[in-house]
This record gives sequence, C-alpha cells and structure tokens, in this order.
Amino acid sequence: MVSCLLLQALVAAPATAEGVDGLQRAPVAAVTQDALGQKGDQNAQTALFLPFDAQTGIAAFWSGPDFIVVADQPVPAMMRASGGTGVFSGLTVTVLDHATLLRIPLPQHPALRLSRQKEGWQLQAPEPASLQKKDGQTALAPSAAAGGAVAPASAAASTSAPAPATTAAATSASATTTTGAATSASAGSSSPSPSSTVTLSSTGAALAGKPSSGGGGGAASLHTITAQPAPGYVLFPLQQPGHEFELPDPATGARLLIATSRTASGGVAQAQHAVGYSVRPTLEGVVVEADADQIVMQGTAKGAVLHAVSLHPVPVGLPVPEPVTEAARQKDWQWFGLQEASPATLSAEREEKLAALAKASPRQKKAATFAAAQAAFASGAFQKAATLLADMPETTPDSGSASAAGSATQRPEIALRAASALLAGNLKGAQALAAPEWISLLEFHLWQGLYGLYAGQNSQRTAILLAAGFAQAQHYPAPLRDRIAPVMALYIARYGTPATVRMMEPLPDGPAYDLPRALLQAREGKTETARVALENLTASDDAQRAAIARTEIVRLMQDADLIAPDMAADVYRKLLKGENGASPAPADIRTLTAVGLAHALIRNGEPKVALSVLEGLQPSADVPEDVLAEAYRAALYRLVFNGASASLGLPPGSEEELSVTQRTALVAQGLPHVPDGAEKAKLLLGYGRLLLEAGHADTAATAFSQAIAMQADPQARAEGEELLAQAAMQAHQLALAQMALDHAVSPLMPDDLAARKAYDAARVAQARGETEKAQALLAHDESDAGLDLRGQLYEADHHWADAVLVVGRLASRGLPQDGALTEAQRALAFRLATDAAAARDWETLLRLKDWLAGRTLGRERDALFTLLLRQMPRSPASH
Repeated sequence: MVSCLLLQALVAAPATAEGVDGLQRAPVAAVTQDALGQKGDQNAQTALFLPFDAQTGIAAFWSGPDFIVVADQPVPAMMRASGGTGVFSGLTVTVLDHATLLRIPLPQHPALRLSRQKEGWQLQAPEPASLQKKDGQTALAPSAAAGGAVAPASAAASTSAPAPATTAAATSASATTTTGAATSASAGSSSPSPSSTVTLSSTGAALAGKPSSGGGGGAASLHTITAQPAPGYVLFPLQQPGHEFELPDPATGARLLIATSRTASGGVAQAQHAVGYSVRPTLEGVVVEADADQIVMQGTAKGAVLHAVSLHPVPVGLPVPEPVTEAARQKDWQWFGLQEASPATLSAEREEKLAALAKASPRQKKAATFAAAQAAFASGAFQKAATLLADMPETTPDSGSASAAGSATQRPEIALRAASALLAGNLKGAQALAAPEWISLLEFHLWQGLYGLYAGQNSQRTAILLAAGFAQAQHYPAPLRDRIAPVMALYIARYGTPATVRMMEPLPDGPAYDLPRALLQAREGKTETARVALENLTASDDAQRAAIARTEIVRLMQDADLIAPDMAADVYRKLLKGENGASPAPADIRTLTAVGLAHALIRNGEPKVALSVLEGLQPSADVPEDVLAEAYRAALYRLVFNGASASLGLPPGSEEELSVTQRTALVAQGLPHVPDGAEKAKLLLGYGRLLLEAGHADTAATAFSQAIAMQADPQARAEGEELLAQAAMQAHQLALAQMALDHAVSPLMPDDLAARKAYDAARVAQARGETEKAQALLAHDESDAGLDLRGQLYEADHHWADAVLVVGRLASRGLPQDGALTEAQRALAFRLATDAAAARDWETLLRLKDWLAGRTLGRERDALFTLLLRQMPRSPASH
C-alpha cells in the first residue's frame, strides 16, 4: 500500500510564502483504529505504525545512537509497542503527562521513511539486504517483502509533474550566522494526497548533522521546513503546528526545545549553529538545542517562534532596529495617540473626539471612531476605548495576529484594540499581543509583558519584559502610567530576580508604590520595617491594595517564623471568609490568598488538605503558572518524601495518617499540575519508590521511565535506570530490566550505585539461569544484598561449601553475640545451619550452636536445628 502511495503521481503546485507544501488543504481524518502493529501487508521487520490522530503533532530526530519520535499528547496505546520486532526490536515507549516519547536504538543510523497515513504515521526502515549503493548515496531499494517497490527519495521526487515550481529559500551567509536558521531549497510542492511521505536518502547523514555525499537539502526530502528570520526572532513555519515543550536530549542531556507538526512537513534538512543555540536536522517537526536558558520557543498559528527573553538577549534572527529616542516618534505613542499633556487636557481631547465622532458622516465614521478610541485610551478611559473599537469594523479579518505584512493602518488598529482590551480586563481580546511580530518592536515588549502578567504566564520571563519596560512606562502620560506602572512594580517586587528589581531603582514615590516598596524591604531582610508598612496598608481605602497587604503580611510573618504554620493557615482561612471584621478577599486576590493557605498547610503537615485548596485554581496576575505549579510540587514532595517520617511530630490530620496507597493516589492526581523537568523527575523517583513499597511494580516502572526522560544529569539518569531495573525485575520484565541496566551509565558513577547496578545485573542473570555470569558480577560485592544473592546462587547449584563461606560472612556481621534475635536474624541463623549440615561442615555448625548460646530460633526451627545437630558424628575431628 505504501509503495502505491509513493509511486502515485504528484501534481506540482507553487510553494507558499511560508515554505510549506500545501498538504494542509487535505483534511486529516481522525484515527479509526486504536492498535499497534504493522500496516496492511508491510514487513514486520521494517515498518512500525504509530496511531497518532489528526490532533497529535510529532517531531522525529536522532539522539546519539537512538532515533526519537515525540508526540505532543499522551497516547497510552503506544505502551503496547515497546519491544517491537526486527529493526525496531529495541523500541521503548514512555508516556508522560503531556507527551509520548519513543526511543529506538539504531546505532548504524539506517535510512528512515516517515509517512502520514489516514490513521496515523508509518515509520519504515530498510532491511540490510535491500540497501543498495548508488552515486555515493545509500538509498531504499525495492523490497518484495515490503509488498512492492519502495522508491528512494530521488525516485519519489521524480514522480512529480514534469515542470514543478521550485522556490529558492536561502538566506545570506551572514544572516545564517546570526540566526542559526535552517535554510534549504524547496524541492517543490505537491497537491493533497491520501498519504504524505518524507524520506532521507543518505544513511543518517542529514539527521546526524553530517554533510550528505549526494548533495544539498533539496534532494534529501520532498519538503522541508525553511526558517524565516525576522528582527529579534526566527519563525519555523508549520502549516498545522502542534505544541511546544522542553525535554532533555536522551543521549547528552542537552536542553531541547521541540515543536511538533500535525501534518507532514519534511522536517529541518540541515543543522545550523548560532549564539546560544543550534537547530538540529529532523525528519519531522523542529528541534532546537538551547545552550542559553534565555532561549525560548513559542507556538503560534503560523508555526514555532524562537527568540530570547533576557535583559541582555543573545542575537536571534535579524538585528532589531535601534529604538527611537524621541517619544513622539515611537510606534506606541503614534498608534495609541499618546501626547505629553496634563490629564485635564487629555480628557478635553477625548470629549472633543467623541463629539466629532457623533457628527461624522458614514465615510468618516471609521477614522473618527479610531481617533476617538485613541483619545479615550490616552486619557485613561480604557473601557470606553475598547467599546468604541468593538463597534468599529476590523480592518483585517483576523485581529488575533499582528501581521508583519500588514499595512500601516492595520497594525496601529490591532495594537490599540489589544492594549485597550487588556486594560479593560478582556484578556481574550488582547491575544494579539502574544503574536511574535511584536518582538521586532522594542517599545511593545512592555505590552507583551503586561499580557503575560494578566494571563498568568511564566513569572521569570514576564518579570524580565516588565523590568525592561519600566522606565518606558514612567514616561507615558499620567493616566496610562498610573494605571500600569504600579502593577508592574508590584509584580517585579514579588517575582523578579535581583537583576530585574534593580531596573526599577529608585522606586517612584507615592502611595501607589507603597505595596511594592514593602515587598522589596522584606526581600532585603528588613522584616520589621516591611511588617509595619504592610500593617498600615491593611487600612488603605483601596480595597484591593488592602486585601493584598493582609495576605502578604501573613506570608511575611510565616517566612520569618514569627507565626506557626497552623496559625498562618487559620488567618488565611479567615481572610478568604471575611471573618473578624475583615472583608472577604476580592475575587482577583483569592487565588493569592488560597496559595498562601496551601503553603501554610503543607508546612503544617497537611498536604492532602493543601491539594484540595489548590484544586480548581487557575493562573492569574497575582499567581503565575509556575508559582501555582510550585505549590503543587511542594505538596507532592511532602507526601512522597516526608509522609513516612515518625519523627516530624505532625499534628492530627497530617499525612502520617495516610496509607501508602492513599499517598500514591494523591500524588498521581497532582502530578499533571507539575511541569516536566528535573524537579518533577526527582518527585517521580520518590513516587516510584512508594509504588514499589506498595507492591505496584508495573506502575513504579512507568514512574521511573518518566523520571529518566525528564532528567538531564547523567548520574541522576543512571540512578533512575537502576531503579527501573529493580521495578522491572519485580514485575518479571527481564528484557526491560536488562535494557535499563545497559542504559545506566555515568562518567562519574558513585561506588554504591555501581554496586547496586552489578547486583541488579546478577539478579537478572540469575533469573535467566546464567549462574556463572551472576557469580562473576558479584565476585567483589561484599554488601549484605550481594552476599545474600551469592549464597542463593550457590545453594541453588548445591555448592554447599561455597554457600557456607558466603552465608557465614553474612551471619558474622548480622547475628549479635547476645540478646534476643529478630525474625530476620533467626532465619539467617537457620539458613547457615542447613547449609553447613548439607556441606557436612560440622565445625561451622558447632560454632553456630555456641554462638546462639541457647537463644531460640522459634519452636519449629529449634526442633529442626536439634535434628541437624544429631546428624553430626560423635567425633567431628575425625571428619
């Protein structure tokens, strides 16, 4: 079937301006089967079907010796694909909370073919016998086993129309150096077809970042993603983009920014390198290795956008034009209709424009409406401006995108609509501010930061944008400045780094800045000064400011250990309910108060109650998404790592009263609220240990696999692999255990981890009946576990004398000279006795008898021990 699709004639069409292939015109059907395996009559050795539906995007690339496929949705059905057949026999699948990771060991980097099918995707690799050399390239040759001829990339391309339209999409060498954008020549475009296929004709060359001996990227695939550099960013156009997320590189631990595609895009043909990041070649989607933390990837309707968020950003894309120093000439002043005038003058200007609008003719109506909206915005009447613009027909059909190609009249209208909606409380109407084109205009970084603030986006990135624009906001006309600058200052004081806080120095005078000033005093360690200031603010006439002050003073006192956690929790509850004369917290402050309550409950040993408080909360201007996620993480850490400690002295109702099963259930419910990363990986390792304790080895193995996928540190990954091996052995999955041990490598592996790995490998060998291998692995292991397993191996082979030597060493350190014996010690003593009797080692048996000195092993064991003693000859010395 695939062969027929590949040989199907393709109708050439002009390439779009975004470098895509036009396949988006073909509707993508949803998955009609939920099964894994081979498609039709495809050879099971060379084809793997991936049941990802039309709403699931994928990325595919090489990571060292492994081929990686990442789907941006959890697909539990893929778990059944682990341990595939033939060339894919080493396949492992890890299902994360928000993604699915496929890892296929293919050290030789064979040529691969990825096809978009109606029900999902098809991954194909050639059989070794079907690889043929031609013109210096390794190409896919016809394979009868595959059900027909499989065309190489060049042959597939030749089935296009005789005169396909081609477009050169290369950038200059200097632009490539600056942007790191992948550039290549498009091989043409095809019309919609039931199946879209992309291939690599050179054996792993393009995907491995090596130059192909057969030519440039245009010959490598039918279609490729051609990066589009712009001032301050790079756009990777995708016709049907999926989602963006971060994962560490399985081979190196490097930070990967991944953007998926829901249709065949051809991937990135060639590797590119730039300051702070590099773009990897892919078979599908976009993968960027980010060396600098400030490099981020943002999803848009047009594709993935790469840019830097920092007070001193690295160059990404084309150079950003120098900002205009004269305020009146800046785009925000022009488009918003700002002017340096008193509030009274601005109000009079607004009334004048409204009067002119009332008298305007139909032909003048739109221009008069826009002028009136500008005047209303400049005077601080943001709701009025938003209302006027809502009644004005839009210039563009899609106001949700600030198009760089828009006319001079379109962009001012889009900007004013979005800014007015934002300050009027209509976040949905302000979504245009999230468009990447504003990155090219430095004066609009402030507005992107304000959008991030009200949308509850990442606090660190938002604080950087706000801090960089704080001086700009101070020069706005008073109505606009007084509306946004105090909000910006409060956010930066609460969540900003020391570097971003310094961008506000000196903080302006006036009561509007008293709250952020108090928070900065608290950060500087001036606890008492900050406390007094917050106390005074609780009596403010501004209800919102007073509510924030009440919540912040509780947090300040708790952080300074001035009040106990239980008292803090009680105060937070009263603030939420409005008890003791205090007004209930306003709706927009309740999330901040509720998160404060959750943290107090966590510190008080009540993580279960804390999770119930957090349930249903959404990111807000006061509680960004990462701050809310941190509250979830803190609660889950308490459940996982402190729940079993009897020395905590926790009050009734704490997690001490929760069983292991209850704790694991709570952790499972909370994990999706914690973003993927090293912190979640640590949490998953502890969660997996809890599951092992509860006897859920299969679920524990899943948790360990997830932790490994999120962990960048080689030693931490090795520890996770060793734990995965333990869980796999308990679940009787020896192949998985062996694979985990093979992956458990680290340049500086600690001795204890190396010993545990050797012990685990010996257990796997024992389970497989490879006794000699197990003994060799344990030859230098003198740990209790190692001696115990060595003794078991000797006992299983009836090597009783060796068993006595090993178990005897174990008993010499485990059996006390006096005092009652524990059950484990009694079992160990009786084990040594039986081994000694079987070896006819009467001296050891007598020494054990003397060592026990009449101490009981239990009624039944005592009787059996007496029988063993009776087997001794009367004169042991004669033996």
